[in-house]
Amino acid sequence: MDEVMRSWILEVLGANDVREVRTLTFGISSDMRLIEVDGIPLVLRRYVTDEFVNELPMAVAYEAQALTAARLVLGNLVPESVAHDVTGARSGCPSLIMTYLPGKPVIHGLDLRRIVEPLALLHARAAPKDFPRYHHWFDIDRVAIPKWTKRPETWAELIDAVGGGEPSSKHVLLHRDYHPGNLLWEKGTLSGIVDWPSSCRGPRGIDVAHARGNLALVDGVGAAEQFLRAYRQIVPSYDHDPWWDMADLLSFDSDFAGVIAFNAFGAELSIELLYSRADEWAHALTKPI
Repeated sequence: MDEVMRSWILEVLGANDVREVRTLTFGISSDMRLIEVDGIPLVLRRYVTDEFVNELPMAVAYEAQALTAARLVLGNLVPESVAHDVTGARSGCPSLIMTYLPGKPVIHGLDLRRIVEPLALLHARAAPKDFPRYHHWFDIDRVAIPKWTKRPETWAELIDAVGGGEPSSKHVLLHRDYHPGNLLWEKGTLSGIVDWPSSCRGPRGIDVAHARGNLALVDGVGAAEQFLRAYRQIVPSYDHDPWWDMADLLSFDSDFAGVIAFNAFGAELSIELLYSRADEWAHALTKPI
């Protein structure tokens, strides 16, 4: 932490002392640190990648807004925004300070109903009108059949189906990156839902599909199907269109870096296993029983 950042934290929080405890960084768009300010644990997120900042200059403002909106629904499962510097003019880079939630991610064998419940509650909430609209994490004009796949015909069918255009759906408040790596557990209890910078307004199918896609990769197709059944038990009126699952599968990087990152939490995933699971998921989506 440089002196500019240190001075900003002390000033904006009216504090006497700040120190870094450890890194919390597992992604690539931002740097996250656990800090202590006058003995109180807090989380500092800094956006240090110029490309990301140029593409999303209001990321800090939107994340602070997302935390406030989500806390109205989920309470202390969501960190509280404490202070932020949208442009980095005072802190040196776009930065957000939020409360620290105890716990750590559990990747395998989750009680899926327990992780569905907060997501369904979030989706029952209308997103703020000035909230950013969702965008897809892939470009249909650039997607291609993966070089590693053993089911090229399946992926060709999937790409063709996604190219037909998305289904229409009501927009709600989305987490947008809801997966096991962003869920914290302490003593068997869900203690936090973190990583809200991608939160936006859009069809709930996006969140459901992203959770299902991650579960299919880490625990197999059966886990993805169980998640959807659990969601429908809570929201019987929900009609899930597999288009969202297909689109989500196309959004993963070819090296599945975001999923391999779960190994930091003991996931023990290999790229070969992820390739196999991705093929299985693609087949399940294009050849439903």
